[in-house]
Amino acid sequence: MSEIADFLRARYAERRALAVAACQGGHGRWHQDDAERYPGRIEDERGRAVVYDEGSPSEEQAAHIATNDPADVIADGDAKLAIVDEHPSATGWDGDNNDGKVCRTRGEINHDGELTGNPYPCRTLRILARPFAGHPDHRGEEWAP
Repeated sequence: MSEIADFLRARYAERRALAVAACQGGHGRWHQDDAERYPGRIEDERGRAVVYDEGSPSEEQAAHIATNDPADVIADGDAKLAIVDEHPSATGWDGDNNDGKVCRTRGEINHDGELTGNPYPCRTLRILARPFAGHPDHRGEEWAP
C-alpha cells in the first residue's frame, strides 16, 4: 500500500458512508418530480421528499443534488477505487535510485528488464487526490499533479 492510495481509499469510504446513510433504506436514486410545479423538490425512488421545495434550494441546485444522488456517489467512488487499485507502487528506477518507488502501471520495462518510471505517486493518483486538497491529511504540493 502507499500513503496516497490509503488516503484516497479513506476519502472514498467516507463519501460512501455518507451516501449510504442518505439512502435511508432505499436504493439512493433521487430525482426531481414535477419540476415545473415544485422546482426545488427532490424525491427518492419511493416518492418520499428528500429536499422540500419551500424556497430552497433553487431549481438549478435541486437539479444538481438530484444528479449527484447517493447511488451515483457510490458508483463514482467504486470506479475511482478501481483506478487506485490499477496504480500500485513497485520498486524500480525512479530517476534517482534503483530501489525507488514507481507506478507499476505507468512504469516501463527498460532494455535491462528493470522497471523504470517517474517517482510514485503517479500523476493519475495525484489527479484523483486533487478534490481533497483541503483535507488536513492531504500532502499539498507533494501530491499536486
